[in-house]
Amino acid sequence: IDVRDLVKVYAGGRGPRKTEAVRAVDGVSFHVGEGEIFGFLGPNGAGKSTAIKIIATLLAPTSGTVRVAGFDLARDGAAIRRVIGYTGQSVGVDGELTGRENLTLIGRLYHMPPALVRSRVEELLGVLQLEDAADRRANTYSGGMRRRLDLGSGLVHHPRVLFLDEPTTGLDPQTRNAVWHYLRQLHTDEGMTIFLTTQ
Repeated sequence: IDVRDLVKVYAGGRGPRKTEAVRAVDGVSFHVGEGEIFGFLGPNGAGKSTAIKIIATLLAPTSGTVRVAGFDLARDGAAIRRVIGYTGQSVGVDGELTGRENLTLIGRLYHMPPALVRSRVEELLGVLQLEDAADRRANTYSGGMRRRLDLGSGLVHHPRVLFLDEPTTGLDPQTRNAVWHYLRQLHTDEGMTIFLTTQ
């Protein structure tokens, strides 16, 4: 990941209640080498989530350059999305689908072979301690369970680069430890680059 002079400005409002523009990211530059675990630290409101959303192609920058896995954000957004996994602060699972169906859907969207999808889904359900709830609708899950399922969604397709925005928020200590252990294992076994934000 190579970020140079990244800026994001949210324009002020229009009409009688016009507000000043907000500079959420102000000239940020950094480099993350392949296979590194990189912690992007800062207090609430510092622009961490905005920066990660830009790098993960979810927001357009105002200015600056971003390269991920050799791809340029301005020209190769689709290529970047194929090689990354992303878990945001808010949970993005489909409550009408079961846990197993949510993970399977992600594998299918990435055009993974069906047998690989099945084995990967079972592996993740075990690691994230969701086997007993795998066939229940996600809208019956607790907040922590939904968070774990969301994390699994970012991992199904074996991304080369994994973006995690406050990944263990809402998790109990035992599950938090299991998640960190699994992320270290992914880093060690697969050389995955992991970019995470935290306070």
